[in-house]
Amino acid sequence: MLLTILILLYAPTTAIESNNVNDVTCDGLIFQDVYYEKEIIVKNLGRPYNLVYHKYTGLLFVSHTIQLGSQVDFGIISCHINSKQCTPIKGVPGGYAIGYDSENDDLYFGGHDGIYKYKFMSTQAEFFAEDGKSIWGIFIRRNFYYIEYPSQKLYVYKIDKFVQVSEAIGIEILTFFISRNLEIYFSNRTALYKVDKANEYPVMLSDALIVRQIIEDNYGDVYFCAADGIYMDDKPFHRVKRVAKIKQGFGMTFDERERIIYSDISNIYRLNPSNNSVYCYDKLIYLKDEEI
Repeated sequence: MLLTILILLYAPTTAIESNNVNDVTCDGLIFQDVYYEKEIIVKNLGRPYNLVYHKYTGLLFVSHTIQLGSQVDFGIISCHINSKQCTPIKGVPGGYAIGYDSENDDLYFGGHDGIYKYKFMSTQAEFFAEDGKSIWGIFIRRNFYYIEYPSQKLYVYKIDKFVQVSEAIGIEILTFFISRNLEIYFSNRTALYKVDKANEYPVMLSDALIVRQIIEDNYGDVYFCAADGIYMDDKPFHRVKRVAKIKQGFGMTFDERERIIYSDISNIYRLNPSNNSVYCYDKLIYLKDEEI
């Protein structure tokens, strides 16, 4: 990722830039071998899933669990990335799925009873399609896809209606993503798979990850937010590599400056460059070695 390369090139050569080593608290995160400070965007949420950042408004859309008496349901909120003020999205019962159509700058939500389209001017969601269907996931690139719950079947919009994707019949889908290079990624309870131009059939990348979100940065790198951290597609090899260790990762996206935004079980963070990057990196790596 270009951001990581630039930070490495211009990182301070001194071990620490603080006047007093005792003033430095290294409670950030190492991402791709660079230490970053963690900025809390939102805290005390219930399992923040499906992070989608809208760069034109500075709004971060996220689904999370909400307590309704003795029952647990899902809801979608929008949070301004700078003011950190959050607003619930009304009109989407059990709102969970979030999909962004970057070509047309349209945002869609999925809940217990169908797909909804978000109106930025009115900040309201209006019913769009698939009345009565429970929507698990939405993905839009060239075509409009959604995952139905609880069957985990994958559907695509063709000729004025949604039909099941023929290549995915009989395959359970939990997460689905198509890169700008038209590489297809999907995961289920069995493994994480990839289908690229060189392979007609899915190739397993890992059978050990619990994948909760798949995203791509502006440079074509594909990332997987998993329960134990953030991984990336280790091209051209058919494998993944972990680039950040996170306890209970739930979602991930990038802001307009390609800064990483991610969530754990209750909070959403943004990673910012650190003046003490070299010192804290060495300190955390040393502590990790000591634990071993």
